[in-house]
Amino acid sequence: MERIMVAMDPSRTHLFVVIHALSLARRINAKVYFLLVFPAAADQPGKTRKEEEAATVKRSVDALIDEARSDGITVDYYTAYGDYENELIRFVQENKVTLLVIEGATGTKDAAEDFKNFLDRLRHRINSRIEVVNEKPKHADRKE
Repeated sequence: MERIMVAMDPSRTHLFVVIHALSLARRINAKVYFLLVFPAAADQPGKTRKEEEAATVKRSVDALIDEARSDGITVDYYTAYGDYENELIRFVQENKVTLLVIEGATGTKDAAEDFKNFLDRLRHRINSRIEVVNEKPKHADRKE
C-alpha cells in the first residue's frame, strides 16, 4: 500500500496541498500521514502560540480528514516541534513513506532558489518520491 505524507508548516502551508493528497489517496487506495511541524522554542507558561497555531490548522484539516475517513481512507495526523527539514526526513524514514507531497515555493526569486536547494537536500536524504503541488492561479472573472 502506498504511504503518502503531507508535510505542513503552519506559516506557509495551504489547504490545497491537503486536498490534493486526499484526492490522490482516494484514487490509488493509499494511507495518508499529515505532519505539522513547528519550530522549537523555549518553554512558555500557559497555552503557547505554537499550540494555538496547531489548533487552528488542525480545525481546518479535521473536516477534510473526517470526510476522507468516511470514504475509507486511512489518515493519521501528527505534530512535531523542531527543524522542519529534519523532522520531515525523520518521519519519512521512520514510517517508510513512499510519496512526499509538499507545497511549492511562492513569491520571490530567492524563495524559489531556497526551495530548489531544499528539494535537492531532500532527494539525497530520502528514498521516497516527491510531489510538489502548486496552488492554481486565481483568475479574475472574464466577461465574454
